[in-house]
Amino acid sequence: MLKSDKDTSAKSLRRGGGLEHWAERHLRYLMLAPTVLILLALTIFPSIYMFYAAVHRISPNPDLPWEFVGVGNFARLLSDPQFHVALRNTVVFTLVAVALEFLLGLGLALLLDRFIRRLSFLKTVLMIPMMLPPIAVAITWKLIYEPQFGVLNEIMFLLGLPVQAWAGDVNLAMFSIIVADVWQWTPFVFLLMLAGLASLPVEPYEAAALDGASSWRQFWDLTLPFLKPVIAIALLLRVMDALRLFDLVFILTGGGPADRTKVLSLYIYQVAYRFADPGYAAAISLFVLFVTIVLSTWFMKRMRLAE
Repeated sequence: MLKSDKDTSAKSLRRGGGLEHWAERHLRYLMLAPTVLILLALTIFPSIYMFYAAVHRISPNPDLPWEFVGVGNFARLLSDPQFHVALRNTVVFTLVAVALEFLLGLGLALLLDRFIRRLSFLKTVLMIPMMLPPIAVAITWKLIYEPQFGVLNEIMFLLGLPVQAWAGDVNLAMFSIIVADVWQWTPFVFLLMLAGLASLPVEPYEAAALDGASSWRQFWDLTLPFLKPVIAIALLLRVMDALRLFDLVFILTGGGPADRTKVLSLYIYQVAYRFADPGYAAAISLFVLFVTIVLSTWFMKRMRLAE
């Protein structure tokens, strides 16, 4: 009897010790499990639901069943003129805005890194726009562009120049959106470029200076190649963010005038909520997701090949 009790106790200890050992070995996974489950619930389920909705025609009447249409919603993209307008506007905005943000961000980073390193408060000032909520930025620029009492037209009047409608002009609306976006997100590129410059090795520049290389030559032959990974990350993040622009357009122009600033994110919103066609809106969303993944993959492969 005593031997049996001892055997049972030993088995319990071994079982308990094995469980404790397993928990210790997998502690990191156990601690991450709740976060992973929450992320899966917030990403996997909506993604599956979006795929399911994209192949159905969904009626605004919740009592009517969903009608399976297969690739019908995706086929509509080819013949939808409003989608083509939104796609063109999105491409124009992304190319121009990201290019300006990169050039200005890199230029400011080089300026602060070489000439005014001691004025650290300027870095804080330059990063303020990036830290503001997009809605606040959009409302601020809406007041700046106001035709009657906006500060921009006040400056134009004082300079003797004709006042403009800015966000309400068909020729200036997209330009106004780009200026506001560049103002807000150039600090993001500037911060990444400044961090990249701070991590550059000193020895190659000392050797280049001894060889008589000019500052311009050092920039092309040393700085740009060293910064290539940082530049790739900055451009990739900004392109991905520009493709889903919504706040500025929604508040400043609403997609007008004459659809000159209607971008894909705004069109998805209009299709889903104004035209009550969530199935087609899901198809457009999947198209944007697909384009973003393809561009990101292609861009990263190009950067690896260029190294």
